Amino acid sequence: MIGVIRSGLNASLKQIDVVSNNIANARTTGFKRSYGDFGDMYAQKTSLLAPGKIGNGTALLETRTSRAQGPLQQTGMTLDLAIEGQGMFVLNRPGSTNADEATYTRDGSFTLDREGYIVSTDGRRLKSATGEDFKVEDRITVDGEVLFLEDLDITEHGVVRAQMGETNYVELGEIGLAAFSDETRLTPVGRNLFRANEESGEAVIETAFQGPYGKVISGALEMSNSNMMTELTQLLKAQQAFSGSSKLMQAERDMTNSLIK
Repeated sequence: MIGVIRSGLNASLKQIDVVSNNIANARTTGFKRSYGDFGDMYAQKTSLLAPGKIGNGTALLETRTSRAQGPLQQTGMTLDLAIEGQGMFVLNRPGSTNADEATYTRDGSFTLDREGYIVSTDGRRLKSATGEDFKVEDRITVDGEVLFLEDLDITEHGVVRAQMGETNYVELGEIGLAAFSDETRLTPVGRNLFRANEESGEAVIETAFQGPYGKVISGALEMSNSNMMTELTQLLKAQQAFSGSSKLMQAERDMTNSLIK
């Protein structure tokens, strides 16, 4: 009996950890809430007079990530990008072309670094559909005339264009979007970044509007898909379950002590 009660306590604690993390990241850009997948444990009966299984409590089978779309928040900043639909941005460290080092995210908070590359908040470079980095030159020379960067434009198809001077536009490439056979199995590596593994499958890189891939929205960010009211309700349920298991544990202890005495 004590083992069953203990499993209930452990399950409640793990559920509280998962929900607390969701609440803490309720305002984190691009965050995807997690949920615990719990299952019953059974022990086989060995007596011929009592065949079947004995309930042995519950256990956390795995923690999975919900890939549901989060609400979009308008910012008006060109390099703030959101994906409406399927797909993840592809990032890699400066100078790296190794696909195994690539990370994937829904956090579209991008800026230009000192060298003119489009980078994430931790300096990882945004990749195009062909695996190239986006570099925005501050000036170019056309027919002997020096043209300066006037504006940057990103279309719904993920096409990045730089306006040089008043009338010249330079197309820098198309933003690559990654999809997986099972995105919920991606390995989290912190800072809203994920890596592919055998369970998630390898990344399939395409551009916006290709097949199931969504569109890229410039001037907006996807917010967390955690709903505060839902998470608080789940937290309350987990705390009540923990309290109930604690009372059962105390009752079991009292019964054992009374028998010993």
